[in-house]
Amino acid sequence: MAVTLKITSNQKQVSQKLKKFQSVLSRVIDKGVKQAGFQLVDIIRTKTQKGIDFRDRPFAPYSQGYLKKLNREGKSTNVDLFYTGRMLGSLTPSGSVKKTGKHKVSVNFTNSQMRQRAVFNQVLGKTKREFFGFNNRTEKIISKQFNRFVEKELRKFRI
Repeated sequence: MAVTLKITSNQKQVSQKLKKFQSVLSRVIDKGVKQAGFQLVDIIRTKTQKGIDFRDRPFAPYSQGYLKKLNREGKSTNVDLFYTGRMLGSLTPSGSVKKTGKHKVSVNFTNSQMRQRAVFNQVLGKTKREFFGFNNRTEKIISKQFNRFVEKELRKFRI
């Protein structure tokens, strides 16, 4: 007595789907990481305008001499690192968020002079006002948004 067993497989189709999934996933992650960079820039600008550093603490107050100068010029005396708007203006999402590697972006200032000004505020000045960075809370917010974005994009492809 002989038994003949014929098995057919869809291994080729599964393999093709997996390859497609890999290429789609890589593109979606790159797009999501870039979007996360844009979101970080927005958070940095918003917190700076509110006068708080990336750890959610208020900035150190301006010196009396600088406050007098601001009053003479009729400018706001709020500690928001805004004098002409050029420093934060050079932190634009389209110019300052660049892909720097696989699934990596960097956020920086587009103008070297404004980069120097930011370094002074961040680390070199007598009173440091650390605005350029993020804390665990911000990281969780961005991470959650990134995960939502990736899930939404992958659902579109119906792989």
